[in-house]
Parts: sequence; structure tokens; C-alpha cells
Amino acid sequence: MQLLLTVGGALAVLLVAAAVLARSVLSVIVVAGWSMAPTLRPGQRVLVLSRRFARLRPGRIVVVSREALDLPADAADQADPSGPRRHRLLVKRLAALPGDPVPESVRAAVPDPAVPGGQVVLIGDNPAFSTDSRLWGAVPAHSVVGVVLDGVKLRSRAVPRRG
Repeated sequence: MQLLLTVGGALAVLLVAAAVLARSVLSVIVVAGWSMAPTLRPGQRVLVLSRRFARLRPGRIVVVSREALDLPADAADQADPSGPRRHRLLVKRLAALPGDPVPESVRAAVPDPAVPGGQVVLIGDNPAFSTDSRLWGAVPAHSVVGVVLDGVKLRSRAVPRRG
């Protein structure tokens, strides 16, 4: 009986340690806007692997820190800067890495023929609803905080269809 309690306690400790480790490696975010439609829709939950454990490749969907991009706060943040951390993360597609050719759609904002060192190019899948490198230009690579895991289906919150 005592052996079962010891094994059970050890298993419980291992499960707690695994849960803590998983929280530092994986996170779930809820998509808030239409910039990645039809690939991702508002209310859809996505599983994000921390940048420390993910390899960046063009074509992958990434999560970036709005603060690291040094973008102006949105109207809700300006009205209540002490309020919830709304829209502090952005979801975009990684279009180009340092040294890659600058995509044609971004050339007006990035005059170099290749993406500068330490920078990346981010583009939303839905140009009509996306603010991205077409406006910002290349952004710091350190602004990427994670990579959305492909093929992971999470339950979404109900959000009315647009259009």
C-alpha cells in the first residue's frame, strides 16, 4: 500500500511538472480579427509553440508582440491603458526572413532587394483587413513570440460571419 502511495505521489509530481513545462512552451490564443481569414477566423483558438522551441520558416503563421513592433496603441488601449491587454498579440504569416528577397507586395515599404538582417516580413492572408509589413515595412525578428501549430483543431468561440 505504501509503495502505491509513493508511486502515486511521484506520478502526481511528474504531472504537475509536465503541466508547468507545457505552459511555458505552449499557449492557446483566440484570434480577434479578420486579417488571417479565411485561414483563421475571429474566435478561432490556435495552439502556439513558443519561439524558443520553433523554427521560423516563410509561410508559417506566427504570433508577434505588438509592443515589440513599436506600433501605436489602438483606440481601446488609449482610452484605458490600465485595462486588459487587448490585441497585444498579432497573428500574421511570415513572408520572408533576413536575406530573403522582399516580396513584391511589400516593396513600397521595404526599399531593399533583400530583407535586412534581424528583420522579417509579415503579411496577413486577407489584405483588405490586414495591417502588416505592406504598411510597417520589415519588423524586428525578435517581435515573433511563437509559431501557430498546423493541424491542431481547437474548439472556437461562436462569432458571426462577416460579409
